[in-house]
Amino acid sequence: MLERLFIRDFGLIAKTELVLTGGFTVFTGETGAGKSMLIDALSLALGARAGNGFVRTGAEQATIEATFAVKTTHPAVKILDHAGIELDEGTLTLRRVVGTDGKTRCFANGLKITQAQMKDMGDTLADIHGQHDHQMLLRATSHPDLLDRFAAHADVRADVKITYRAWRTAVDACAELRRRAAERDKEADLLNAYITELEALNPKVGEEVELAAERQKLMAGDQLVTAFEVTRRALTEDADVVGCLGRAERALGDVAQKGGADIGKLADRLAEVSALAADVVADIEHTATTFEPDPQRQEEVEDRLYALRDIARKHNTTPDNLPEVLLTLKEQADQLAHVEENMTKLEAEVTKTHAAFIKACAALTKGRTAAAKGLKAEVETVLKRLKMPDASFEARLMPLAEGDYTASGAERVEFYVSTNPGAPFAPLVKAASGGEVSRLMLALKVVFYQSMPPMTLVFDEIDTGVGGAVAEAVGLCMADIAKHHQVFAITHQPQVAARGAGHIRIAKAVAAGSTATNVAPLAGDDRLDEIARMLSGAEVTKAAREAAASLLGGQS
Repeated sequence: MLERLFIRDFGLIAKTELVLTGGFTVFTGETGAGKSMLIDALSLALGARAGNGFVRTGAEQATIEATFAVKTTHPAVKILDHAGIELDEGTLTLRRVVGTDGKTRCFANGLKITQAQMKDMGDTLADIHGQHDHQMLLRATSHPDLLDRFAAHADVRADVKITYRAWRTAVDACAELRRRAAERDKEADLLNAYITELEALNPKVGEEVELAAERQKLMAGDQLVTAFEVTRRALTEDADVVGCLGRAERALGDVAQKGGADIGKLADRLAEVSALAADVVADIEHTATTFEPDPQRQEEVEDRLYALRDIARKHNTTPDNLPEVLLTLKEQADQLAHVEENMTKLEAEVTKTHAAFIKACAALTKGRTAAAKGLKAEVETVLKRLKMPDASFEARLMPLAEGDYTASGAERVEFYVSTNPGAPFAPLVKAASGGEVSRLMLALKVVFYQSMPPMTLVFDEIDTGVGGAVAEAVGLCMADIAKHHQVFAITHQPQVAARGAGHIRIAKAVAAGSTATNVAPLAGDDRLDEIARMLSGAEVTKAAREAAASLLGGQS
C-alpha cells in the first residue's frame, strides 16, 4: 500500500507531501490543474522512463519519493534481497531524482539501484491504468496475455514457450547440418587444410608472450653485454670494489674481538656486503654469457611470432586461443565425417521436441477454452453493473494451421463484443465506442483484480466519455475493487468522486508571476463544495450543493 508520496520541483509542483490510506481515494480538479503530474511523478518513482521537461522552472532537479508498506512475503522483497537491500521496518521507499538534462538517479531505502530494478519493484507494487491504456485493449495482440492472465496458467504458457524454443533450436540445427552436408566436400577440404596448418604450427597457450619477451632480449643483446662488462670492470678492476671490501672486512675482523660487540657487528656487516658484492659479480659474469648476440635465434623467434599472429588473424582470434580453435575445427570436421549419423539424431530431436510442443499447445488450448467461458460470464456480469445489460462478450480462439503455431500457442485470441440487442459480434476494435471501451476495460480490470494479491491501483480518467448513472456505476465498481486493493482515481465525474472514501483536490494558482499546482485533502464542507463545483461549474449554486449532498449520501 502506498503510504506517502513526496514531490519536489516536479512540473508545476513546487513541493507537496501526501499521506495516504487504503481504500478508494479520488483526485479532482479543473482541467490543466496538474492532476496527471501526480501520476507522472508516481510513475517515475515506480521506474518509468524519464525525459526532459520534468524539472520545475528555476530548479536544478526534481525529487519524487513513494513509500509503500510492504510485507516480508511481498514479491518486491525478493528484488530487494537480490540488490542487497533490506526493508525499513516494513516499508520500502523508492526515490527518483531527475536532472534538467533528463538523467535520473534511483534509490531504494536510500541505496542506489538501477532504473530496471526500480521498475521491477514498481511492477509488483502498483498498476497504473492511464487514459490511453484503452489502446492496449483494442490491440488483438494483447488479448492472449489478458486471457492467460485470467486463466492463471502461467506454467502451461511457459511450457509452450520452452518447448517451442527447443523445437525451433532443433529445426535450425538440422537445417544448418543439411546446408553443411550439401557443401560437405568443399567445407571438409577447407577444415582439413586449417587443421593441418594449425597442427604443424602446434601453438601453445602463453607462447606469444614468452616469444615477445625473448625477442626483446635478443634485440637488446649487444647493449646488455656492454652494460654487464662495464659493471663487472667497475666492481673488480677499475675501483676493485670487491677487493676493497674484502680488505676492509679482514682489517676490522682482526680487531673485532678486542673492540667489543659494536666492532663485531660492523665486521659482520662488512662480511655480508663483501659476500654480496662477490655474488653480484659472479651472477653478472654468468648472466652475460646468456645474452650473447644470436641473430639466428632472433630470426627464428620473429618468424614464429609472425606465424602465430598471422594465423590468429586468419581465424579472427588471439594466438592464445589457437589451441581451442584447433579443437573446434576438429569437432566440425568430425561432424562432417559423421553427418548422416548426426542428421539422424537431429531429426529424432526435431520429432521429439515438436511432439512436446504440440502437447503443450494442446494443454494451453484446453485451458484457454475453459478460461474463455469463465471470462465471458464474469465480464458480462460486471458490464450489467456498468449499465451495459445487453452487451455480450466473447474471447474467441481461432485455430492456426500447424505450420503457423508460435511461442504463444496454437491459436489467435481476440475479444469480440455485441453492444446492442440483435447486433452481430464484431472485433472489439470495431464494435465499441470510447465510453464502451472504458467500461469494458474496467470490467476486465474488476474481473482480473478479484484473484490478485492486494496492490495499489491507479485509474487516470478512465471514466472519460461516460456520465450520469453510468458514471455512478463506474464509481461503485472502483469502490468494490477498493475492498481488496488500494485504489486511486483521477476523475472529472462527480458521481465517481462521491464514491471515494478519501478526496484530494488539485488546483493551479498564480502568485508573483509564478504558476504552481497545489494539492490538498478535502473533507466536510470543502468536499461538498468540490462535488458541487463538478456538478455546476464555476458558480456553485444551492441546487448543486443539494445534489452534491445527495451524491455523497452522508460520506462527507
